[in-house]
Amino acid sequence: MKITDDFVKALHAAIADSYASITDFANCANVSVNTISKYLRKESMVMQKDTWDKLYPLITAYLPKKDGKVKYSVELCADEKILLDAFNSLPVDVRSQKLMEMIHLAKKHLAKLESDSSQE
Repeated sequence: MKITDDFVKALHAAIADSYASITDFANCANVSVNTISKYLRKESMVMQKDTWDKLYPLITAYLPKKDGKVKYSVELCADEKILLDAFNSLPVDVRSQKLMEMIHLAKKHLAKLESDSSQE
């Protein structure tokens, strides 16, 4: 995912507002201090989706808002765009059901990954 100026500003603001240090923020996000520092200095201009997933909840309040919604720049791959379009075309009740199914699948997958890595 592409790192925007809005992301860097939000990251700076979140750390300054709510954390004692970059290290404190990095530990809370479960992302390395080195990675956070590179984003802050704009030395890295892309990030992995799993890193975004860890950082987004911590910086969402600091991201620019458009029409009352958080506006953020995320580049989606073709499969992700197809999934979003298909999901948005579903009735609301079906969306809720499918969302719960996806969360359940993701939890199962993560549990399996954790189990596999602990056996190594």
